[in-house]
Amino acid sequence: MPRGRPNADQVADPKTNKMEAVRRAMDTLGYDASPTEIQKHIKDNFDQVMSANMISSYKSTLRNKAGLTGRRKKRGRPRKAGAAATSAALPVSSHDAVPWKDLRTIKDIAGRLGKKGLRDLVELLD
Repeated sequence: MPRGRPNADQVADPKTNKMEAVRRAMDTLGYDASPTEIQKHIKDNFDQVMSANMISSYKSTLRNKAGLTGRRKKRGRPRKAGAAATSAALPVSSHDAVPWKDLRTIKDIAGRLGKKGLRDLVELLD
């Protein structure tokens, strides 16, 4: 099949233009339809044979053009609800930060007491 711009007949006819066939199938089935459902719909209605991989690629292109995002989840551990609220409520400025000298002192104490001992000490101070 030659590459380049399709002529006016190809743009309107989903039997010769695969992108148009996928576009019409997604209009009928919706954006949440799987590539195999779209493949079956295209085969039944337009007599086109397309791989599910090609349909998925066209579907991604159409979703991006429509301004829809993918369905992937963010990776990593979900944030705690309390942690986000406390960090947003208390802005930290440079004069409120803990000095390096104090952090080194805490590290020295942790080295002497161990992690469990330091944790017990912090709980005792609460």
